[in-house]
Amino acid sequence: MITYIDDNTFAAACYDQNSVAELERALIDGPDQYDMNEWGLSADEWTAQINLALKAKLEDQTDQ
Repeated sequence: MITYIDDNTFAAACYDQNSVAELERALIDGPDQYDMNEWGLSADEWTAQINLALKAKLEDQTDQ
């Protein structure tokens, strides 16, 4: 299944600017207050967006 990420979202920015390891670390560390404020996200939304970006990154790795 292909994961689709909408343009101009926090998930898209995370996908474009972070590695798998960085996204995994973000989930371990937990929601970032700065990111939540900048993107207008709750902690749950932040986590969901990181998970979406990570899922897409992992899918891209297996497609190559």
